[in-house]
Amino acid sequence: MKLTTLFILLTVLLTLSCVDDKLSPESALKNFVEARFEAVVTKNFVLERVTGKLKQGLENTSDEEFAKFSDLRKMKKDSFKILTKSCQEKQCFITYSVAYKTNEDDKTVYTTEVKKIAELQNIEGKWLIADVSNVKTYVEAIEPINPLE
Repeated sequence: MKLTTLFILLTVLLTLSCVDDKLSPESALKNFVEARFEAVVTKNFVLERVTGKLKQGLENTSDEEFAKFSDLRKMKKDSFKILTKSCQEKQCFITYSVAYKTNEDDKTVYTTEVKKIAELQNIEGKWLIADVSNVKTYVEAIEPINPLE
């Protein structure tokens, strides 16, 4: 009897800890950024994870424009760091940085680090991205830049 109670308690605790992590604004943002770098995402994938003006803007985007937005195959993510966060029950602002390399012909051409602020809103128990703004972008060219190209 005690073993069964202990097993049930451990199962509930593990389930709650996993659910809590998936519902956090930090994990919602991190999962979204990582998914964008891992594969070409679909419009539905993005629309399920955004809200507000950002969602309206993406809904009004043509398929051709969205294809350019979603195709990050030439880029390889180096790091994702959450720098600061300011969260309340229904809204969260997260400052984060993403570093990545841009490749052409299997060679790294640029390294980039972007610092951004994301606003997330808790809508019906799910954290959605409402807005993202760039704070600073640092780009380093590995190869000399030819302005005539």
